Amino acid sequence: MTPHRVRGSVLVAAALAALAALASPVAAQSPEHPLLILSMGAGYVTGGGIWRLDRQYAGVSTGEVDSLTLSRRFRPGFTVGVGATLFRSPRFAYTLEISFLGLTTESRCASLGPVASPYAFDSQDINRRACEDIQGKSIPTNAAAFQLGGTWRIVTQGLVQPYVRLVAGAAILGGSFIEASGRVFLQGAIDSLDSQTRARVFLADQNRRETTLLATLAAGVTLEAAPGYRLRFEARDIVTRIPTVTGPGNHTELEPFAQVGSRTVHLLALTVALDLVLERQRTRRY
Repeated sequence: MTPHRVRGSVLVAAALAALAALASPVAAQSPEHPLLILSMGAGYVTGGGIWRLDRQYAGVSTGEVDSLTLSRRFRPGFTVGVGATLFRSPRFAYTLEISFLGLTTESRCASLGPVASPYAFDSQDINRRACEDIQGKSIPTNAAAFQLGGTWRIVTQGLVQPYVRLVAGAAILGGSFIEASGRVFLQGAIDSLDSQTRARVFLADQNRRETTLLATLAAGVTLEAAPGYRLRFEARDIVTRIPTVTGPGNHTELEPFAQVGSRTVHLLALTVALDLVLERQRTRRY
């Protein structure tokens, strides 16, 4: 079992344990208010810039050096998730959420050389073709998140009930936010197909970060859809720490490891969810 699957299994086990704890009998919940709400939802996540490196050197076989600008940004994506909300009072509830964030990123590459001759002479044009391969390439940097927190209902009665929610936790990152490399087909190669392509690495990620912290602040409304079912519309601000490039790598090395830091990013999301409302049964004593 891979480290990613082990971490995923640990998160799922923790989620099940938390649900079992939250579902234990509680006092002070009045019969006319929901006790437990199970949710399934999906939504749209906005994009934005992550990092930009104004100058990265890249040598060629003739001994000359190209100057490149490299960057990475989020593409608009999606999120899907399941959750449970347990009310201990008419207004306040504990919330558990497991979600998948489609945080696909896009790499960019451009030469800083003169317009007439932007790249140094190279019989294979490796830097030019690798940069063109990088430009606009989609990089899978998705995340699986596990969050706990609370929900506060502003209005507890009626068909429309506004609320605010704050949850926080950890996420498993699915790819590198740092690496910048393109694949180049070597002209005139006569070996197998694998030997005809070469990965040209402009920036390497020495210690790829696999986990991060995140928090989600949300506001929304629930609408009565049918007995026991509600629709929920929500706007979210997802705040997380993302690895970023802070400086160039050594272009004389086979793997030019980038100088790496981190930054806080805000990802705005709009989601819709279907809630299954489970109510405590009213008991009568004779």
